[in-house]
Amino acid sequence: MTFKMEPKLNRRWSNNPEKAGASRLLLVIFYSLFIAYVFIAIKIILFKTIPFSALFHTGIMPALRSINIIPFNTIIEFFSSENIDMGRALANIGGNIAIFVPLGIFVAYAAHNKPLRISFLCLLLTSFALEVIQYVIALGSSDIDDILLNFAGGAIGVGIYKWFYKSTPSRNQFLMSLIGFLLISGLSGGVVIRMVEPELLSFSTSKVNYVYENNEVMAGWNEAEADLFGDLAAAEGNKITVYMNPKSVRTTEQQETDEEYVQIQINDVTKIFTRTISSDKNTVINRYEEVTSAEISSLLETGDTAPSVRVWLSNENKQVAEAVLISIID
Repeated sequence: MTFKMEPKLNRRWSNNPEKAGASRLLLVIFYSLFIAYVFIAIKIILFKTIPFSALFHTGIMPALRSINIIPFNTIIEFFSSENIDMGRALANIGGNIAIFVPLGIFVAYAAHNKPLRISFLCLLLTSFALEVIQYVIALGSSDIDDILLNFAGGAIGVGIYKWFYKSTPSRNQFLMSLIGFLLISGLSGGVVIRMVEPELLSFSTSKVNYVYENNEVMAGWNEAEADLFGDLAAAEGNKITVYMNPKSVRTTEQQETDEEYVQIQINDVTKIFTRTISSDKNTVINRYEEVTSAEISSLLETGDTAPSVRVWLSNENKQVAEAVLISIID
């Protein structure tokens, strides 16, 4: 499929040779914004969970994978679950829409002389491809709801493009309108991201070093082979409650479950480990320790968010844990 990168001139627009130089300059700016947008979008969409350098650390990557193929399941969960903050839900939904608005503008420009369905198809395929990449390379959660939200944002971008095209009297004013919109929306989006989640716009090229302290205590327990992965919601006596957060990254071996909360029994032979994650400049430190069941409750009081938990279930009784790993961000 080939696109003509120059849209057909609006009949109302004059084709004045004297303005050709200005048009070329505006096109250079427009394409430069597109290139900048591509880098920023890839950083936010694909590397929001981990830095790019983590791709080369196979010890981390296998667990960063989950998938949802049920339309609107995650969106409904965002608004119905008491454990998900409404601000976080709106930020996630709004972010997935907003990130594709510029792409809708660029696609509409590239496919100006093509049927509208071509632009929509490109948007769907692009979003689908990004979700597939996330799953294949294990970069986080692949979700059909993200595709739907991305497509909605792209469709808004196409609509904005069409509106500017019909309402501007010349090609130069049309390009200036698009450039102005992209700059204003980009700056506004950058301010919002800096306020809500500033690490998304971190483009540090420094290599991130991963240090694993005392990880020999987990010899024989492969994190990628854990049966359950979620948030530690409660711990009392010989029982823990795992919240199956739909936007948590999960292991490929996780059991299928329709339950939002899963209760798992622990006993005297259950191995319980903690992983404390801290950072010092470009070094991420993972320290492992073995603890007792009596110490689990105190871990819920550590930090502002619930610690994540991985559970290896007994082959004889799927309600009983053979081992538990609780991760805490220091």
